[in-house]
Amino acid sequence: MKSKWDCLFALFELKRARLTDVSKKTNSTPSTVRQRLVELMKGKIIVQKNGVYEPNKDNPTSWSIFNITKFCRSRGINYNLFLNKEFASIVKIGLSKDEVLLSDFKSLNYRTVRKYLTYLSRINLIFVVSKKPLKVKFVFDPVFDEVLTLFKLKKEEKKSVKVAVPVNDYKEIEKLLAKLKEIKKNINFADIEEEQKIEFTSASTQLEGNTFTLEESKELLLHDIVPQDKKLKEANEVKNYYAAVSYLFNHLGQSISIDYIMDLHRIIIFNLGVTEGVRATSVSIKGNPFYKVSHFSEIYPKLDGLCKKINEFLAKKRSVKETTEFATFVHNEFQHIHPFEDGNSRTTRLLWNYVLMRNGFPLINIYTNTREEYLSLTKLTRERNDSKLNSFLVKIIKDNLYKMMRI
Repeated sequence: MKSKWDCLFALFELKRARLTDVSKKTNSTPSTVRQRLVELMKGKIIVQKNGVYEPNKDNPTSWSIFNITKFCRSRGINYNLFLNKEFASIVKIGLSKDEVLLSDFKSLNYRTVRKYLTYLSRINLIFVVSKKPLKVKFVFDPVFDEVLTLFKLKKEEKKSVKVAVPVNDYKEIEKLLAKLKEIKKNINFADIEEEQKIEFTSASTQLEGNTFTLEESKELLLHDIVPQDKKLKEANEVKNYYAAVSYLFNHLGQSISIDYIMDLHRIIIFNLGVTEGVRATSVSIKGNPFYKVSHFSEIYPKLDGLCKKINEFLAKKRSVKETTEFATFVHNEFQHIHPFEDGNSRTTRLLWNYVLMRNGFPLINIYTNTREEYLSLTKLTRERNDSKLNSFLVKIIKDNLYKMMRI
């Protein structure tokens, strides 16, 4: 049964509509929709005149509910969870620090907190920083601000934390990698690896604005099913990126080179109307005039230098700390070289994983729900800061590994 929030969302999409239009949009009976619309009018969430309904755009609550519902629907998340005052209280506490312990929620019911934190971890809106004691980090996303606004809760100023990654984090990653190695010995990891490739493909394309959900990406890649409301270009983006991930797996033992990078990029942008090869024009990052990218005359020398550094690094056995920090450097360096007209960030995440995987890491997924925080540390940052990005990526790596331990 459709809820009143589904009716509100339909009205935002329709802008102004009669009862029959909302019924058709939500695939519900007119009597059910009428009941929902009456509830919304009582809360002044919508207004009605001469049988025509529309959202009350002067009411901030209407906008908050719409934005929360839109966020959840686009990711296949249960929005009823977010439209809950208990949940808002948990978010308020969770955002008060960079990392929070279970004991920080002592004013709330223990089981309720555990339930919400488990769900938020499953949908990648929090990172598990440590298991014992349980410590988590809430991902920065505007949807949390909307939740606080909806329930008129004030966001506390977050206490500042050091950027440097604690030594124990690297030790924990080392332990988790050793456990994962043992797990791979005892089970057939092929199916799990395939699932990871699809999840990585879905998240990486969504980070660039692709609207295919994870489930839609699975249907496309496994059964070649394209949803009616999706564009063919988006479907090709997903297919291409999956092919590029597979290329990375199949050529992981090969030394990195400009030709290797060109091959990855060629697969990524195939049939998308994007110019192939190194750009011959100047480009800028949309929405961030402060982001410095290389002049096109510098691209080949800088790419050649980066490839040499990667191959030299991989020639010796490296520690977890050295590997993660160097992988972060490669990530930032490649993005600032920005060799292509389009597809740079998708290529970047493959190169980042290339360095990690060559040093015994599994494929690491940068989750869709970290988009705002991830972009604020990469393409939308005012100045380059490898330490801040590394701190974020180490948390991403740990959370990926914790999830894999539940195989």
